[in-house]
Amino acid sequence: MYEYLEEFREHFPERKFYQLIDKVYDMNNLEEAWKKVKSNKGCAGVDAQSIQNFQVQKDRNLREIQRALKNGNYKVKPVLRKLIPKGDNRFRPLGIPTVKDRIVQQAVKNVIEQIFEMKFLDCSYGFRPDRSTHQAVEQIREYAQQGYTWIIDADIAKFFDTVNHKMLISFVAEEISDGKVLNLIEAWLEAGVMNEGIKEETIEGTPQGGVISPLLANIYLHEMDKQVNAIDDVILVRYADDMVILCKTKEIAERTKKQVEEILKELKLRLNRTKTKTVDAYEERCEFLGFKLKMLGGKLLITPKESALKKFKEAIRILTRRGQPVKPQEMVVRLNKTIRGWGNYFGIGSVKWLFTVLDRWIRTRVRAFIEKKKTRYANRRLPIYILQSEYKLASMVTLIKPYSL
Repeated sequence: MYEYLEEFREHFPERKFYQLIDKVYDMNNLEEAWKKVKSNKGCAGVDAQSIQNFQVQKDRNLREIQRALKNGNYKVKPVLRKLIPKGDNRFRPLGIPTVKDRIVQQAVKNVIEQIFEMKFLDCSYGFRPDRSTHQAVEQIREYAQQGYTWIIDADIAKFFDTVNHKMLISFVAEEISDGKVLNLIEAWLEAGVMNEGIKEETIEGTPQGGVISPLLANIYLHEMDKQVNAIDDVILVRYADDMVILCKTKEIAERTKKQVEEILKELKLRLNRTKTKTVDAYEERCEFLGFKLKMLGGKLLITPKESALKKFKEAIRILTRRGQPVKPQEMVVRLNKTIRGWGNYFGIGSVKWLFTVLDRWIRTRVRAFIEKKKTRYANRRLPIYILQSEYKLASMVTLIKPYSL
């Protein structure tokens, strides 16, 4: 489908995409959407229908969705409020759509994402095909080492809670004129939130937790991307609503920050003044996507945030508790998933010393676990090669990327 959309845009650059709803309810697209939703798992929405329950009559359910979309009488349900711990006794409110709504959102996303990908700018990395946090961080590294060392660490205040519905729909309508698709998106925005059995209206914002919410966020913030990229001598790197702006001098950074505040004001958004700061990367670190960034000797040092390291070590402690009724090999299998996940994410940074220390600490805990089980190695210190060959314990140092320090 992407080739068709790209060819249409090439031949008719000023025309909008009109007939799209039939591509949304195409059964092949609905099947693909279902597979994606199923793989993402997740809990039931307000109708209490789980993924397992939906699957029991999957074919019938998909046909019902197709029929409702085709006839224009598909009914969107409110999202279910869930509070997810953020740390420091704070919670992030998520809005969980029903399984049916998640499937339809994914089906719409499958179609319209390709349209907006043709216009999105390279400075945007979050929730886009073939783009990642690592690419965003590498972009910062590249420009910081070229002299863009004054960094605006910008935080948009309550972005997902304050997105203006009317403006968002107008941005979508710049590319799409299919009324049924636009009505679906508007219905999701205005569906409301079920919070402890009470329905709350949603007059602004887009719920975190919706399948289509990250794409809608990128559509909304694309307007900011265009204007910030038009400013001379600045580099914007954005991942969803997290962003940094790199400048060569303090004067440019201060001027740019004021311009960004005006741009966001036009979008009915604002910077969080307590969290937004301008730093000289040689003197002060900034944080982005879980990493700490600081210049040293002409190079950008990239290391995990203290809070990320603390969470990782706590997870390791839980996994290696000696009182668990599991065999050492089973414990190591679970442990390796955490080691590889965290190590692969932070392995692009300046982490050789840190990973070496963590490897030693993890091996000490694994040895203590094995000795507690009174195996044949109970009375002697297990050598590293036994931990790695017999127990298959992963090593963090091996996860460091080649271009890291």
